[in-house]
Amino acid sequence: MSRKNWKQGRYILKNPEKYLGDVNNIIYRSSWEEEAFRHLDLNPNILKWCSEEIPIQYMKPDPKTGGYTPSVYYPDLFIVKEDVNGNIGREIIEIKPYKQTKPPRSRKPSTRLYEEYQWIVNQHKWEAASSWCKAKGIEFRIMTEKDMFS
Repeated sequence: MSRKNWKQGRYILKNPEKYLGDVNNIIYRSSWEEEAFRHLDLNPNILKWCSEEIPIQYMKPDPKTGGYTPSVYYPDLFIVKEDVNGNIGREIIEIKPYKQTKPPRSRKPSTRLYEEYQWIVNQHKWEAASSWCKAKGIEFRIMTEKDMFS
């Protein structure tokens, strides 16, 4: 499925006081993100949250030069949550299809080249996010359909 066929739109908050960002500009880029936004918005254990508001610097591979260029990654979600014991935790979450969390396996050369490049870029983004989060005492995780719908 091409990206242009994915469900996209503006999310309208039910609980705007929980959102850490521009409450009038919350964009979901897939039905999975829309579902995650709804859950975060309505879940009383989610104290605060935002989408694509946290910038993380990383070095993006440049296939033309073989080097790297500075870039910025905006993870899908940042949340502040309270567990059943009253402990407060912070998390950055990237929402991805499960198949994009594994090395590509496409047999079609043009598709494989694109998927391999995306895989490498994602690895750099996720390594940067993991290091950034670790330094700040925040958990980083990648959420897939297996986490969301199991």
